[in-house]
Amino acid sequence: MKYVALGKSRSITALTDATPQIIQLMNYILTLLALSLFTVTQAQKKARFYVGTQARGTESVITLCELDLVNGQVTRITAFGGVIGPGYVSLSPDKKYLYSANQDNSISAFAVGNDGTLALLGTQPDAGRNPCHVSVHPSGKMAFLANYGSGSWAAYPIDRAGKLLPATANFQFSGSGPDKSRQEKPHAHCAVPSPNGRNVYVTDLGTDRVMNYTVDIITGRVLPNAAQPEFSTKPGAGPRHLVVHSTGNFLYLLNELHTSLTAYALDSQGKATELQTLPTVPADYKENNTSAAIREHPNGRFIYVSNRGYDSIHGYELLKDGTMKSIGEVREGIATPRDFNFDPSGRFLVVGNQKSNDLTVYKVDPKTGKLSFLSKSITLKDPICFQFL
Repeated sequence: MKYVALGKSRSITALTDATPQIIQLMNYILTLLALSLFTVTQAQKKARFYVGTQARGTESVITLCELDLVNGQVTRITAFGGVIGPGYVSLSPDKKYLYSANQDNSISAFAVGNDGTLALLGTQPDAGRNPCHVSVHPSGKMAFLANYGSGSWAAYPIDRAGKLLPATANFQFSGSGPDKSRQEKPHAHCAVPSPNGRNVYVTDLGTDRVMNYTVDIITGRVLPNAAQPEFSTKPGAGPRHLVVHSTGNFLYLLNELHTSLTAYALDSQGKATELQTLPTVPADYKENNTSAAIREHPNGRFIYVSNRGYDSIHGYELLKDGTMKSIGEVREGIATPRDFNFDPSGRFLVVGNQKSNDLTVYKVDPKTGKLSFLSKSITLKDPICFQFL
């Protein structure tokens, strides 16, 4: 018993002697944790994003901006040149690379630095003409480019360093639609992969069709979907952009010419079945209008679209069966909104105004989806695409 008591006594003595060092170590650890939490908190107060433009000359740049997530203020950080008219831009899933559809009929790849700075990795010639949309496969191993002018689209492999390789698939559309001023020939307007990467959907505004393809990322093969190679919209609708819902169960298609939004259910093979179509502008609005962009809110509960002419952002709640319910529109500070996007937290919406060459910021209520005007923001020439880091 003495031995046990003596052992205990020695342990207590040793612990007492070491107490200052232990306290010092604990204080050091707590300080590191505090600094880490402070850094994370500070980082969460800012969100950086890129703006693409079709402008030429000295304003032909990709602009890096920063959004203050406390007050919604936008600051221009810097700009990156080296390409001509980088209109539509898209980030890789890991956000290490950015790809741009350029007005000189090319597609470019950039490496993204830790602070958002861009370094040009290389450029590939476009397999078509007048590219208007670029997207990246969920694996990060392939980029898709839609060509409005030639009515075609192409797939470009991406190597491990983020560089683009020559196109391995190129699809040319044919035909026309009833609107002879806009549908005189095919006009591919976007190519969007499904979240699981098995399918890619390509809109043809000129022929009122959405093409449906399967993707084998291992072999790099892209083929028409045997279950449904294509599906049609109403004649003259002019399908422009689409989003595949983050669940992969639904597809939402924005029709530019009919200014309408159509919901589709997707089955396990990627086959689309129409559910519902709603207008994007009031029924009594008879002046010229074209619908432009469509975005899913980060929480997956809402879909939003933009209108040019009527100049608005219209929101829709997504119901469990994939159908939509209008939650209203906003128009303040909006002038020809070619594109818009949400910050990753979903608390703010940034709108690009082509007519006034500036940005507008809205606050978002994540529970109701309602938008409220916050401020007009910085001047930017021809802002037509937004991608948040």
